[in-house]
Amino acid sequence: MSIKPTPLQFALWGIILTTLFCSKVRARQDERTIEVAVGWSKPPYVNSTDNSGFELDLARKIFARMGYKFKPIYVPYGRSVGLLVRGRVDAALTLTKNLATDQVQLTDNYIQYQNVAISLRSQNVTIERPKDLNHFAIAAYQTASKNLGAEYALATKQAPLYVELPDQKKQVAMLLNGHVSVVVMDVNIFNDLQATMEPKASRKAVTIHNIFAPNSYQVGFLKSNLKNQFNHALKDYLESQDHAQLVKKYQIFNKRAEFSDL
Repeated sequence: MSIKPTPLQFALWGIILTTLFCSKVRARQDERTIEVAVGWSKPPYVNSTDNSGFELDLARKIFARMGYKFKPIYVPYGRSVGLLVRGRVDAALTLTKNLATDQVQLTDNYIQYQNVAISLRSQNVTIERPKDLNHFAIAAYQTASKNLGAEYALATKQAPLYVELPDQKKQVAMLLNGHVSVVVMDVNIFNDLQATMEPKASRKAVTIHNIFAPNSYQVGFLKSNLKNQFNHALKDYLESQDHAQLVKKYQIFNKRAEFSDL
Protein backbone atom coordinates (compact mmCIF):
# COMPACT_ATOMS: atom_id res chain seq x y z
CA MET A 1 0.00 0.00 0.00
CA SER A 2 1.45 3.38 -0.97
CA ILE A 3 1.21 6.35 1.31
CA LYS A 4 0.51 9.66 -0.35
CA PRO A 5 2.64 12.46 1.09
CA THR A 6 0.76 15.22 2.81
CA PRO A 7 1.10 18.85 1.67
CA LEU A 8 3.13 19.52 4.81
CA GLN A 9 5.60 16.75 3.89
CA PHE A 10 5.94 18.17 0.37
CA ALA A 11 6.70 21.57 1.88
CA LEU A 12 9.31 20.12 4.26
CA TRP A 13 11.00 18.18 1.47
CA GLY A 14 11.09 21.36 -0.59
CA ILE A 15 12.79 23.23 2.22
CA ILE A 16 15.34 20.43 2.69
CA LEU A 17 16.15 20.22 -1.03
CA THR A 18 16.44 24.01 -1.29
CA THR A 19 18.78 24.10 1.71
CA LEU A 20 20.98 21.35 0.28
CA PHE A 21 21.12 23.09 -3.11
CA CYS A 22 22.04 26.44 -1.58
CA SER A 23 24.71 24.77 0.58
CA LYS A 24 26.29 23.22 -2.50
CA VAL A 25 26.20 26.57 -4.30
CA ARG A 26 27.87 28.27 -1.33
CA ALA A 27 30.48 25.51 -1.17
CA ARG A 28 31.28 25.96 -4.85
CA GLN A 29 31.52 29.72 -4.36
CA ASP A 30 33.82 29.26 -1.35
CA GLU A 31 36.04 26.95 -3.42
CA ARG A 32 36.45 29.77 -5.95
CA THR A 33 37.57 32.25 -3.29
CA ILE A 34 41.32 32.38 -2.75
CA GLU A 35 42.61 33.71 0.57
CA VAL A 36 45.92 35.51 0.27
CA ALA A 37 48.28 36.74 2.99
CA VAL A 38 49.06 40.43 2.48
CA GLY A 39 51.37 42.66 4.51
CA TRP A 40 49.85 45.51 6.49
CA SER A 41 48.98 48.79 4.81
CA LYS A 42 51.71 50.26 2.62
CA PRO A 43 50.08 52.80 0.29
CA PRO A 44 50.13 53.21 -2.66
CA TYR A 45 50.53 49.42 -2.95
CA VAL A 46 48.22 48.21 -0.17
CA ASN A 47 45.50 50.05 1.75
CA SER A 48 43.79 47.67 4.17
CA THR A 49 41.08 50.16 5.14
CA ASP A 50 39.31 49.83 1.80
CA ASN A 51 41.13 46.88 0.17
CA SER A 52 42.65 49.14 -2.49
CA GLY A 53 46.12 49.92 -3.81
CA PHE A 54 48.24 49.10 -6.82
CA GLU A 55 49.42 45.68 -5.63
CA LEU A 56 45.98 44.62 -4.35
CA ASP A 57 44.25 45.70 -7.56
CA LEU A 58 46.92 43.96 -9.62
CA ALA A 59 46.52 40.70 -7.70
CA ARG A 60 42.72 40.97 -7.77
CA LYS A 61 42.67 41.32 -11.55
CA ILE A 62 45.07 38.42 -12.10
CA PHE A 63 43.13 36.09 -9.81
CA ALA A 64 39.93 37.12 -11.55
CA ARG A 65 41.45 35.94 -14.83
CA MET A 66 42.11 32.62 -13.10
CA GLY A 67 38.45 32.45 -12.08
CA TYR A 68 38.95 33.24 -8.40
CA LYS A 69 37.61 35.88 -6.05
CA PHE A 70 40.55 37.48 -4.24
CA LYS A 71 40.27 37.78 -0.44
CA PRO A 72 43.21 39.55 1.29
CA ILE A 73 44.19 38.41 4.79
CA TYR A 74 46.21 41.21 6.41
CA VAL A 75 49.13 40.11 8.59
CA PRO A 76 52.55 41.42 9.63
CA TYR A 77 54.73 40.88 6.58
CA GLY A 78 57.08 38.44 8.32
CA ARG A 79 54.22 36.02 9.10
CA SER A 80 53.07 35.48 5.51
CA VAL A 81 55.20 32.43 4.74
CA GLY A 82 54.36 30.72 8.03
CA LEU A 83 50.63 31.10 7.43
CA LEU A 84 51.01 29.73 3.90
CA VAL A 85 53.06 26.70 4.96
CA ARG A 86 50.54 25.87 7.72
CA GLY A 87 47.70 26.02 5.21
CA ARG A 88 46.00 28.98 6.85
CA VAL A 89 45.96 30.84 3.51
CA ASP A 90 46.07 29.73 -0.12
CA ALA A 91 48.78 32.15 -1.25
CA ALA A 92 51.04 34.97 -0.06
CA LEU A 93 52.00 38.19 -1.81
CA THR A 94 55.36 39.99 -1.98
CA LEU A 95 57.69 37.03 -1.48
CA THR A 96 61.25 36.35 -2.60
CA LYS A 97 63.46 33.27 -2.72
CA ASN A 98 65.19 34.46 0.44
CA LEU A 99 61.89 34.48 2.33
CA ALA A 100 60.27 31.34 0.95
CA THR A 101 60.81 27.78 2.20
CA ASP A 102 61.25 24.65 0.07
CA GLN A 103 57.51 23.97 0.32
CA VAL A 104 56.56 27.26 -1.31
CA GLN A 105 56.02 27.42 -5.07
CA LEU A 106 57.03 30.88 -6.32
CA THR A 107 55.52 32.50 -9.40
CA ASP A 108 57.22 34.68 -11.96
CA ASN A 109 57.93 38.29 -10.89
CA TYR A 110 54.70 40.25 -10.72
CA ILE A 111 55.75 43.53 -9.09
CA GLN A 112 58.82 45.65 -8.32
CA TYR A 113 59.52 47.90 -5.35
CA GLN A 114 62.17 50.63 -5.49
CA ASN A 115 63.77 50.61 -2.07
CA VAL A 116 65.94 53.57 -1.11
CA ALA A 117 67.65 55.07 1.93
CA ILE A 118 66.08 58.34 3.11
CA SER A 119 67.50 60.99 5.45
CA LEU A 120 66.48 64.49 6.50
CA ARG A 121 68.14 67.04 4.24
CA SER A 122 68.99 69.16 7.26
CA GLN A 123 71.36 66.41 8.47
CA ASN A 124 73.48 66.69 5.31
CA VAL A 125 74.03 62.93 5.20
CA THR A 126 76.15 61.30 2.47
CA ILE A 127 75.27 57.72 1.55
CA GLU A 128 76.66 56.37 -1.71
CA ARG A 129 76.47 52.60 -1.19
CA PRO A 130 74.82 50.19 1.27
CA LYS A 131 77.95 49.78 3.41
CA ASP A 132 77.86 53.53 4.22
CA LEU A 133 74.79 52.85 6.36
CA ASN A 134 76.89 51.25 9.10
CA HIS A 135 77.37 54.69 10.74
CA PHE A 136 73.69 55.48 11.21
CA ALA A 137 70.66 54.59 13.31
CA ILE A 138 68.31 52.90 10.83
CA ALA A 139 64.64 51.92 10.74
CA ALA A 140 63.84 49.55 7.86
CA TYR A 141 60.87 47.63 6.56
CA GLN A 142 60.36 44.09 7.82
CA THR A 143 62.70 41.49 6.17
CA ALA A 144 64.90 44.22 4.57
CA SER A 145 68.05 42.50 5.81
CA LYS A 146 67.05 39.40 3.83
CA ASN A 147 66.11 41.24 0.64
CA LEU A 148 68.71 43.95 0.08
CA GLY A 149 71.93 41.99 -0.32
CA ALA A 150 74.94 40.91 1.71
CA GLU A 151 76.56 44.37 1.87
CA TYR A 152 73.42 45.85 3.39
CA ALA A 153 73.00 42.94 5.81
CA LEU A 154 76.56 43.46 7.09
CA ALA A 155 76.02 47.22 7.47
CA THR A 156 72.92 46.62 9.61
CA LYS A 157 74.94 44.46 12.00
CA GLN A 158 77.53 47.23 12.41
CA ALA A 159 75.05 50.10 12.72
CA PRO A 160 74.62 51.67 16.19
CA LEU A 161 70.86 51.03 15.96
CA TYR A 162 68.90 48.89 13.52
CA VAL A 163 65.21 47.96 13.68
CA GLU A 164 62.78 46.42 11.20
CA LEU A 165 59.15 47.40 11.62
CA PRO A 166 55.94 45.87 10.18
CA ASP A 167 54.17 49.25 10.46
CA GLN A 168 55.93 51.50 7.97
CA LYS A 169 54.17 54.60 9.25
CA LYS A 170 56.26 54.18 12.41
CA GLN A 171 59.40 54.17 10.26
CA VAL A 172 58.53 57.55 8.79
CA ALA A 173 57.60 58.95 12.22
CA MET A 174 60.97 57.85 13.64
CA LEU A 175 62.81 59.73 10.88
CA LEU A 176 60.70 62.89 11.11
CA ASN A 177 60.99 62.93 14.93
CA GLY A 178 64.77 62.45 14.85
CA HIS A 179 64.77 59.01 16.51
CA VAL A 180 66.74 57.53 13.60
CA SER A 181 68.97 59.09 10.97
CA VAL A 182 67.90 56.91 8.04
CA VAL A 183 64.90 54.90 6.95
CA VAL A 184 65.08 52.16 4.33
CA MET A 185 61.85 51.60 2.41
CA ASP A 186 60.13 51.91 -0.96
CA VAL A 187 60.21 55.49 -2.24
CA ASN A 188 56.51 55.48 -3.24
CA ILE A 189 55.44 54.27 0.20
CA PHE A 190 57.53 56.95 1.90
CA ASN A 191 56.14 59.76 -0.24
CA ASP A 192 52.55 58.68 0.43
CA LEU A 193 53.05 58.30 4.18
CA GLN A 194 54.90 61.60 4.65
CA ALA A 195 52.19 63.40 2.71
CA THR A 196 49.57 62.09 5.16
CA MET A 197 51.65 62.87 8.25
CA GLU A 198 52.87 66.42 7.54
CA PRO A 199 51.11 69.43 5.97
CA LYS A 200 52.71 70.35 2.67
CA ALA A 201 53.58 73.86 3.84
CA SER A 202 55.68 72.55 6.75
CA ARG A 203 56.86 69.25 5.28
CA LYS A 204 60.46 68.39 6.14
CA ALA A 205 62.80 68.19 3.16
CA VAL A 206 64.46 64.84 2.68
CA THR A 207 67.26 63.36 0.59
CA ILE A 208 66.64 60.15 -1.33
CA HIS A 209 69.74 57.97 -1.60
CA ASN A 210 69.31 55.60 -4.56
CA ILE A 211 71.66 52.83 -3.44
CA PHE A 212 69.56 49.73 -4.17
CA ALA A 213 68.49 48.04 -7.37
CA PRO A 214 64.72 47.49 -7.75
CA ASN A 215 63.42 44.45 -5.85
CA SER A 216 61.22 42.02 -7.75
CA TYR A 217 58.63 39.98 -5.87
CA GLN A 218 56.66 36.81 -6.48
CA VAL A 219 53.46 35.22 -5.20
CA GLY A 220 53.84 32.04 -3.16
CA PHE A 221 51.58 28.99 -3.42
CA LEU A 222 51.73 25.46 -2.05
CA LYS A 223 50.09 24.00 -5.16
CA SER A 224 52.04 24.01 -8.42
CA ASN A 225 48.86 24.06 -10.52
CA LEU A 226 47.85 27.38 -8.94
CA LYS A 227 51.33 28.75 -9.54
CA ASN A 228 51.16 27.77 -13.21
CA GLN A 229 47.67 29.26 -13.60
CA PHE A 230 48.88 32.50 -12.01
CA ASN A 231 51.89 32.74 -14.32
CA HIS A 232 49.69 32.30 -17.39
CA ALA A 233 47.16 34.90 -16.20
CA LEU A 234 49.99 37.26 -15.18
CA LYS A 235 51.59 37.17 -18.62
CA ASP A 236 48.29 37.94 -20.32
CA TYR A 237 47.45 40.73 -17.90
CA LEU A 238 50.83 42.48 -18.11
CA GLU A 239 50.37 42.73 -21.88
CA SER A 240 46.87 44.21 -21.54
CA GLN A 241 45.77 47.83 -21.76
CA ASP A 242 44.13 47.40 -18.37
CA HIS A 243 47.56 46.97 -16.75
CA ALA A 244 48.86 50.15 -18.37
CA GLN A 245 45.83 52.02 -17.01
CA LEU A 246 46.43 50.61 -13.52
CA VAL A 247 50.05 51.83 -13.52
CA LYS A 248 48.86 55.25 -14.65
CA LYS A 249 46.13 55.35 -11.98
CA TYR A 250 48.60 54.87 -9.12
CA GLN A 251 51.54 56.66 -10.81
CA ILE A 252 53.89 53.91 -9.72
CA PHE A 253 57.57 54.96 -10.00
CA ASN A 254 56.46 58.37 -11.29
CA LYS A 255 55.69 60.04 -7.96
CA ARG A 256 58.43 62.70 -7.76
CA ALA A 257 57.69 64.75 -4.68
CA GLU A 258 58.91 68.34 -4.62
CA PHE A 259 60.77 67.74 -1.38
CA SER A 260 62.74 64.69 -2.62
CA ASP A 261 66.06 64.53 -4.45
CA LEU A 262 65.37 61.65 -6.84
